[in-house]
Amino acid sequence: MSEQPVEMPRPKPQVGLAISWAFDTFRRTPVPFIALAAVVAVIQMVQQVGTQPINNIVLDCNDAQTAGQQAACAAALGGAAVVGVAVMFLFLILAFFATIGVYRAALDTSNGIAPDFKVIFKTENLGRYVVFSLAYAGLVIAGLVLCILPGIAVAFLLQLGPFYILDRGYRPVEAIKASYAAITKNFGPAVVMVLFSLVVSALGSALYGILTLVTLPFATLFIVHMFRQFNGEPVR
Repeated sequence: MSEQPVEMPRPKPQVGLAISWAFDTFRRTPVPFIALAAVVAVIQMVQQVGTQPINNIVLDCNDAQTAGQQAACAAALGGAAVVGVAVMFLFLILAFFATIGVYRAALDTSNGIAPDFKVIFKTENLGRYVVFSLAYAGLVIAGLVLCILPGIAVAFLLQLGPFYILDRGYRPVEAIKASYAAITKNFGPAVVMVLFSLVVSALGSALYGILTLVTLPFATLFIVHMFRQFNGEPVR
């Protein structure tokens, strides 16, 4: 009777190891990551500048006193709302696609491939990524509408889906299942991962988003390393 091979348990994910790797990797190859993050930062800055006139209209209309002023403000706000939503939607789409480049560069780096700005133009698995993102956003919004907590749970459990699609070419449903499995099996480290990423992202919003040049690549590299650890994969 032959002996069954003993499966070695996976080492527990180490948040400190991921932070150290993200810091060292960004320090060694800052230029391509900063260039990719700069695209996102510029888009966000232009969005803020583009919506500023609309904000000014809102502030001015707070002091409307006469009937004529109120009527003029109502007309101005109606047009501003349409323009504001259109501008915000446009720049959200641009930032969405630009961020994919940072994700691809971080995944490549974890596989031993030097980061390159050209990844921002790659379209591999892009359709699946878009479909997943729409489904993800829809589920999160539905959960928030229902009772808030379900939306937070969905956002937490499915957060690794984009990396499964970009790295492995998973279909949206496969990515959802894989992310759920990885997060639930590594619940504690996943919570720490999210909290740390939120803190880093909050820092990135300072100084009109300029710090995004550093915080976005760093946070992405950190998450990618945790993603590799959750799946028992080596980081090269």
